Amino acid sequence: MKFRAQSREGRFPFDWKEQMPIGPIIVSFLAVAVWLVFILLYALYWSTGFSWFQNIIVTVVSLLLMGLVVGLMWTVWGMRVARRS
Repeated sequence: MKFRAQSREGRFPFDWKEQMPIGPIIVSFLAVAVWLVFILLYALYWSTGFSWFQNIIVTVVSLLLMGLVVGLMWTVWGMRVARRS
């Protein structure tokens, strides 16, 4: 039994080189780095006046905000790519 390779045109409707998500990838890495720096600075300097529960809430809320911003950015990128193809 012989197998034939499928044409790429049938599998991918657009050229990935034109649609590379360089911006969203860079912003995602930067967002994670900034969040880690924020949590480190918060834990070392600003958290002394708060209880453990309040510190956990600050951590979770900041993580959710970062995820919201990164998710929104990827959503916008995906909608732009879908509109072009």
